[in-house]
Amino acid sequence: MAQKSDHNEKTVRQAQADLKRLGEQSEKILGTGTVSDQEPEDHIELWGKRIGRTVAYMLGAYLIYYFLRRYGVL
Repeated sequence: MAQKSDHNEKTVRQAQADLKRLGEQSEKILGTGTVSDQEPEDHIELWGKRIGRTVAYMLGAYLIYYFLRRYGVL
């Protein structure tokens, strides 16, 4: 029984380490857009991301509205 418990703990620790590594490597899609602790603070990059995401959301909303209007759903 102890062997199975040790295996489960090892598996859980490995899974947590993998999730932490993936979180550090991947960009946050819908995150706040803050600069991580490892990188120097860059206000231009931060505002560029914010503006780009805002424009993308607005364009997406407009395209949804356009296609719904175009094909008679609205």
